[in-house]
Amino acid sequence: MLKYIRIICATLLLLIILTNVGEEALAKNTGFSTITLPKEDIDLFLDSINISVPKKEPQKKAIKCFDVNESGQIAIGCGDSNYKTVCIYTSSGVFQYGYSFKCSGTFGIEMDDNHLTIYFVRSDVALSISPKGEIESIAKIQNTLENNSYWNNVVFSTRRKAKNSEYIIKNNIGFLGLFSSAYSELVVTNIKGETNTIYDVSSSQLLKMSLAFTVIVAFITVAVLVVDWQFKKLKDEC
Repeated sequence: MLKYIRIICATLLLLIILTNVGEEALAKNTGFSTITLPKEDIDLFLDSINISVPKKEPQKKAIKCFDVNESGQIAIGCGDSNYKTVCIYTSSGVFQYGYSFKCSGTFGIEMDDNHLTIYFVRSDVALSISPKGEIESIAKIQNTLENNSYWNNVVFSTRRKAKNSEYIIKNNIGFLGLFSSAYSELVVTNIKGETNTIYDVSSSQLLKMSLAFTVIVAFITVAVLVVDWQFKKLKDEC
C-alpha cells in the first residue's frame, strides 16, 4: 500500500513540474500571467529595443502612459514613431532618472517600488528594469481574457490612486484633444480636494495638434476642390 502511495505522489509531483515548466504565475512586478521566453528570443528582443539610461531628462512630450507607486513616485511614458522614453519623477514633478528605447508600437508601464515594468503591446512582452538600467526579468504575456482585462482596466487606465491622492492624465487643448492619442497633462488631487498639475505640455501639444489639424483640413479642401473641378469639366464636355 505504501508503495502505491509513493508512486501516486511521485506522479503528481511530476505532473506539477511539467505543468509549470516554461511558465510563471506572474511576471515580476505585474498582474499579468506570463510564460518564459527562450534565451535566444530574449537576446533578439533586447537587441531590437536597445534600451538605455539617458544622462539628463529627455524633452517633455505628450503622455502615452503613466503609473504611480505607493511612495508617490511617478513614471511617465512618452514617444513618437520608433523612439520612446519613460521618465521617473518625484511626487512634486522633479525628474529623477529615465529610460529610452526603440518601440514602433504602443506600450504601457507599471511601477512597483523603484522597479519599472514596460509592456510592449505588439510583442506581448513584459520587461522589468532597475533604476540603474539593469534588466531584471523578461516574460511573454499570455493572450487570455484576464490579461486583456488587465490591459484595458489597469495598464491603460487614465487614473491612478496612491497615498490618498488621485492622479489623472487628460488633455487641456480644447476640441483637438478628441483627435489626440496622447495626453497633455498630469493632475493630482489630494484627500482635501486640492488640485495640482505635476506635468504639463499643453502648449506644445496644442501647437502640434493645430498644425496636424490644419494640414488635414487643407488636404480635404484641396481634394474636394479637385473633385468638384473634375466634375464640372466632365459636365461641360457633355
